[in-house]
Parts: sequence; structure tokens; C-alpha cells
Amino acid sequence: MLEIFRTIPAGGTIFNCLAVIIGSSIGLMAGRFIPERMRGTIFNCLGLFTIYVGVNMMLGMKHSIAVLLALVLGAVTGELLGIETWLNTLGDKLKASLHTSNGKFTEGFVSATLLFCVGSMAIIGAIEDGLRHNPEILMTKGIMDCIAGSMLAGSFGVGVMFSVVPMLIYQGAITLGASWIEAFITADMYADISGIGGLMILGIGLNMMKITRLRLGDMLPGLVYVVFFTMLFA
Repeated sequence: MLEIFRTIPAGGTIFNCLAVIIGSSIGLMAGRFIPERMRGTIFNCLGLFTIYVGVNMMLGMKHSIAVLLALVLGAVTGELLGIETWLNTLGDKLKASLHTSNGKFTEGFVSATLLFCVGSMAIIGAIEDGLRHNPEILMTKGIMDCIAGSMLAGSFGVGVMFSVVPMLIYQGAITLGASWIEAFITADMYADISGIGGLMILGIGLNMMKITRLRLGDMLPGLVYVVFFTMLFA
């Protein structure tokens, strides 16, 4: 299977998207047979595990001050640009076009988009696929996203499946621009990208468990700022 996706442009991203669609489909089919109380329990377990994933990623950061500055400046920039509002509007438009009454559609779309797109694995995998036509990292990520997508879709619904749209654009763009990106990003930058991504994923877990209501979409510019702050502190 690896060889098949090597021959396809952005094959790793395509596999990743297909894996999310399959996982979400399984979650949608199985979710209707799970009682509401049990779904709440499963959802809390998923939230706890998401927190663990975020903390694990955070521990790899090299320059904590650079990550903090990037997170704060990124959140301010995101608020000014209205990124969270834009993501919610996109989710609402998709919901309206599908004529679905699922009240959690937009929340599922935004949460899944952040979970699947934030983190160094998406960036490193896309660069590896673009430069060396090696989709292995993104295929591994795809299997992980398939499992997460099935659990998220069981609770949030079909909105999770539509997270493949921004994923395809985001990872595909990195794959196509891989030669420029790899020459610019160092190992420390990867570590700090993973660190700030871990903080955002931690926030997803807290939001899923209704402990916080963080506007995580507004923090996304921090993924760009952290590259420049890491250059200053390295």
C-alpha cells in the first residue's frame, strides 16, 4: 500500500483524509447504538487521552519562552483576524448546506480540524512526502486520526468528517512547498512547533470535557510565530 501512495502527488495527505473519512463513518454508524450515558463516559475518556497527547507533545519543546510569546501573540493575531469565528462560520455553512439538525456539527468540525492539523507530525510528514515521496509518516498519522475520528464522530457527528477539507488544503500546501520549508525549519523549530501544538491539543481536551471554553482557532497563528521566536532564542 505504501508504494501505491508514493506514486500519487500528496499521497500521504490523501491517505490521511481517507482514513479520517473511514474512521468517522465507523463512528457515525456505531454511535447510534451507544446509549447517551455511555457516550458521555467515552467522550470524557477521549478528552482525557487528548490531554495526555497534548502534554506529551508539550514536553518536547526546546524554548518555553519562545513558545509562550508565540502563543500569546498568535492568540492576539487570531482574535484580530477572527479565525475562530471564521472556522465556526465555515462549519455553520457546511451544516446548512447539508440540511443537518446536528447541534454539535460545528463544534465537531472545529475540534477535529484543530486536532488533525495542529502538530509537527502533520508538517514533518507533509515535507517528507513532498521531498522524498515518502508518505509513511502521514500514513501512520492517518491510522491514528482514523481511530480518533471514529470516537469523535460518535459524539459530535458528521462535522468531524468534514475536517478533511482544511486538512487536505493545509497538508497539501506544505507538501507542494516542501523544498522551501525544509531548508528553513530546524530541529529546534520542529520541537517548538510540537510544543505549541501540544498546548493547543491540551486545550482541545479541556474543552471536550467542558472544563474550559478556549477559542483555540484564534491561537493558530502561533504556529507561524513560534518559528521566528525559536530563531531568536536558539
